[in-house]
Amino acid sequence: MSLTQVLRRRPGPPRQEPGTAHLRRPRLTTGVRVHPPVADGEPWVMQRGEHQYFRIGADLARLARALDGTGDAESLAARLGPPWSAAAVRQAVTTLDRAQLLAPTVRAPGRHRRIRRWKYVPPLTFQLAVVRSGDAAARRINSLRLAPPRVLGWLVAALAALGTAVLLARHAQVAHVLGSPVSMGTLGTVLAGVFVTTVAHEFGHACLLAHYGGRPGRMGVMLFYFSPAMFCDVSDSWRLNHLRRAKVSLAGIAVQAGVSGAAASAAGLVGHGTAGDTLLLFSLVNAAAAVVNLVPFVKLDGYIALMSYLNRPNLRDAALGSLREGFVALLAAKPYRVKGPGWLPLFGLGCLLTPMVLVVRGLGQWLDALMSLGTFGAMLSSCVAGMLLLVAVKTVRGLLKSFRGNRPRPLRLALLAVLLAALALGSTQLRLSSSQVASYEVTRDGAVHLYVPSGAELQPVRPGDRVELQRAGMMLRRTLGTGTVGTAAAREASVPLGGLIPVTADNLRIRGKRYPLRLDHPLPPGRGSARLHARSMPLPRWAYERLLVPFAAPFH
Repeated sequence: MSLTQVLRRRPGPPRQEPGTAHLRRPRLTTGVRVHPPVADGEPWVMQRGEHQYFRIGADLARLARALDGTGDAESLAARLGPPWSAAAVRQAVTTLDRAQLLAPTVRAPGRHRRIRRWKYVPPLTFQLAVVRSGDAAARRINSLRLAPPRVLGWLVAALAALGTAVLLARHAQVAHVLGSPVSMGTLGTVLAGVFVTTVAHEFGHACLLAHYGGRPGRMGVMLFYFSPAMFCDVSDSWRLNHLRRAKVSLAGIAVQAGVSGAAASAAGLVGHGTAGDTLLLFSLVNAAAAVVNLVPFVKLDGYIALMSYLNRPNLRDAALGSLREGFVALLAAKPYRVKGPGWLPLFGLGCLLTPMVLVVRGLGQWLDALMSLGTFGAMLSSCVAGMLLLVAVKTVRGLLKSFRGNRPRPLRLALLAVLLAALALGSTQLRLSSSQVASYEVTRDGAVHLYVPSGAELQPVRPGDRVELQRAGMMLRRTLGTGTVGTAAAREASVPLGGLIPVTADNLRIRGKRYPLRLDHPLPPGRGSARLHARSMPLPRWAYERLLVPFAAPFH
């Protein structure tokens, strides 16, 4: 972004130091650097901190480089020559000071602030930097040079097309892999491969940025909407033109697409069996990750690529702000004109709803697994729910602040209150299916047992309770039969982990109870997952039993 755009959008807060003595002999503050163009036709850039970049002209760059705290406006103008005059220097210095690019005093600069390893990125991202921009590893990345990006792009496209053809041709094997439990060896192999691919994904960003002359920043691991991931700071790509910035943003997705295609192609050569299934699962996981990364409504690679291609910095914040301004104008009965393209509020609506969908789906996938871990998993689920509640409260507070100076009309505010009350009342009538995670076992002598892990019982298991028996895979589930809990007393037992999560791990067990089970139709010997107490209940009761009761149980 340009410096004038930043000042027009969001002026910096007032200086804490009284007076303007620091403007007489100005100097750049610590952490501010002036970067020359990386190629002909590219702009000069001023960088503040880790992530903020301002595009400036060549003349302002000459002035910024000369601000070392030794010269006043007259001497700076004489040293730089036309088009600079003393008045022009004072005006430019004032502009730089408003952007907080100048040191507040003329004391000798102190130590630069260390680049933090831990960082929280709202609303639900936590980052841990493993490689920082000043590290030796980062300097080695900056020295890397790739083959021409066009050649790499065609290679990725060919691999992705070939892999897609293999997956379509082997759709039956794909369905089997997604709907069947896997061995611990297969799961470990896939997870290790995904980790390596994720590292390669981030190095793809870093290497392409270095190829274009930029400098990659922090790299490390993060928790993104409760899902583990990795990150690479490519803020320095703002020194490039918009097309190159978009390519840098898509480099990681290209790596995942190419790896997915190569793995699927290898699975086509290997055929059926453990090796082929492992390669297919690995390919599908990478393909799913590449597709999710393309979603433009959250701060993933797809969003950064779109923002870069459109050359609109802070696109998401601008879209959410436009949506919020439209909502406030509607309640205040004031005219509203979109500051930017007409699609900006609709994009903001997508940015608002998509994280909610991701969180709901993420909790839906992880909640049962956490509850199967007993008391610890239940308490962890409650902590996650508390974090979401804090984020919701913070969002509402931000919306209320938007009404300052825009008092809503009483009638419209009353209609909004009625609508919210109706939605709250309707949510109490919304019924969700509540089921407990369990597993079953059919022995060779025909005995059938139901295993329920300790801490997962939402209510006591009673004779006559209905149970659904399933074959669960990494992404798909298939119902095998149904049964009823028998009348015999429960016994303390070790619960096989293989029935609680989609792995064939007979030797891994946790504490729980074993109940007798009567099947409606016979099933062959084996183990699998089960759903107990599949019953419908109102949303408030579901939240109470799922999130509050397990958390409070250990304290009673």
